[in-house]
Amino acid sequence: MVSIGVSKKIDSIAHPKVRNIVRICVEQGCMFKPHPSNPNLVHLFDPVQRKKIIGDINLLSERGYFTLEVNNGRFKTFRNEILGLDINHENFEEHVLKRLKR
Repeated sequence: MVSIGVSKKIDSIAHPKVRNIVRICVEQGCMFKPHPSNPNLVHLFDPVQRKKIIGDINLLSERGYFTLEVNNGRFKTFRNEILGLDINHENFEEHVLKRLKR
């Protein structure tokens, strides 16, 4: 069960696909962590893996913005050519969730 405060935080995410990905992760036990210097950004932390799984989620971005781990603990925007993800693709959410399970 998701608390009211967390539910409001999820609902404040502007892009519906990003909102859905975050909702699924939170329902599976992930937690919000505030960005240390930017109040418009949050991270998703997985307590089981004991690490950040999605970084720099921009709550206000209508285009949808967040970063994913590529290698060696480095995070890059999902729009980076290394990741090759397109938010306008119909199964974008599925691809991101599969990538997070690795």
